[in-house]
Amino acid sequence: MDVRERLFVKEYIINKGNAYQAALKAGYAKRTAEQAYNWLEETPINSTKKRHLPYKPYLREAIEDELKKIDDAKIADEKEVLQYLTSVMRKESKAQVVVVEGTGEGRSKARLIEKTPDEKEATKAAELIGKVHGIFTDKVDFDVTVPVFEGEDDLDD
Repeated sequence: MDVRERLFVKEYIINKGNAYQAALKAGYAKRTAEQAYNWLEETPINSTKKRHLPYKPYLREAIEDELKKIDDAKIADEKEVLQYLTSVMRKESKAQVVVVEGTGEGRSKARLIEKTPDEKEATKAAELIGKVHGIFTDKVDFDVTVPVFEGEDDLDD
């Protein structure tokens, strides 16, 4: 894939699937950009025009790979979840809560304060970490040999 094609892939994602705009921003001529969508489709979308740009499956694959990377970055993995739970358990994380305070004469004022996790939240985080690591399961190993009986058919009922 050349430089302009890589730029086309990037611009295609930025322009939310607009192949024409992506091709223009990648440096292709207007005439080429008008049919850039054909790079991404096996069969030409507008078959009335004389000139068709060839299907480029590697561009479609590159776009799908980039979109997958974007989606993967949005989802927390196991390590990230455990790091968060550990920070809650150790009371290192902070949360903003609204506190209403009286200012006198029947009036009150709301303000935001930062608060560390309380004992209940820290305990819940510790329980979740323990479940992940299997701390709370009783491990019992059984080594059982199942006897096999032969000649059952020869016995009288």
